Amino acid sequence: MSEAASVVGAGSVGLALAARLARGGVRVLLVTRRPEAARLLALRGLVAEDPAGGARRGFAVRASASLLALDPEAGPVFVCTRVADVAGVARGLSGRHTLVTLQNDVVSEQVAARFVPRVIGGVWRETVTRVADDHVRLQLDRPGRAVIGLHPRGRSAEVEGVAALLRHAGVDVSISEVIASDKWLKLCLNLMSAPNALVRRPDHTTDEFVELKVRLLEEARDALAAAGVNATPCDARDRTLDAEIRFQREALARGTSARPLPLYNQVWTSLRHGSALEADGYHQRILALARAHDVSAPTNARVLERLLEAARRALGPECFAARELLPS
Repeated sequence: MSEAASVVGAGSVGLALAARLARGGVRVLLVTRRPEAARLLALRGLVAEDPAGGARRGFAVRASASLLALDPEAGPVFVCTRVADVAGVARGLSGRHTLVTLQNDVVSEQVAARFVPRVIGGVWRETVTRVADDHVRLQLDRPGRAVIGLHPRGRSAEVEGVAALLRHAGVDVSISEVIASDKWLKLCLNLMSAPNALVRRPDHTTDEFVELKVRLLEEARDALAAAGVNATPCDARDRTLDAEIRFQREALARGTSARPLPLYNQVWTSLRHGSALEADGYHQRILALARAHDVSAPTNARVLERLLEAARRALGPECFAARELLPS
């Protein structure tokens, strides 16, 4: 395959996406924030590691620390930066590119649409771990999962083209006609990222851990319902919020409440390395809706409090018992 694509942002999702695209024969340009990271990737390539057996595969990629390296004719531009950086990227590419925004929050598409003519919103549903500037850990030989859709709604040939590119790279893709609904659903699911990272590993097989995650989802469901926010998946390939709540309640019986592989989410790595959080924003968004519509969300408030405490005190990941995150 001779197609090309650019990935702006070399965090966990950016590196994982670049690895999948490169394996599919796509010519990949990675745009990083730091010049030294770009030099390393250009020199040594990108390493993808299997978390189960530790097998590694290398992929040649082009890399730059400048948005000026992006060619408007060289395929889609996937923006995999933090939410706070989306405006700067979109402004830097103003009027020249269609952007595919893959942030976990629900505001990136609106922000990017102020600067570029067309925005495709995206949801990346795969836990991957950035190990180093040129090294990502993911289950590369299993299909990834993504949902994309034209912002604010509808379909287009461009969306179909991006979906085809991702499918060729081994990603199971759904096309949503109302991408905001899928983004809200993903934000709710990401509420579980904080307890997954904060709770000590032995507690991941306890009733308290499961109850904690269920309560987070239930509070989010109630807040969204009160606010009239739709968080329905675009097709049956992803669970509804109610189905996810049932799935989590049954996790102990299935033996799936603890992740067996060394794959760590963004909250875990942020706590380990002292970098900026993003998950606090997910809880704050649910709490804002709850306050505005007189809905109780004490578990989200408690988890947010503990998350900020862990970051402030540099406690690192896996620093609390599950019961310490449940409201008293």
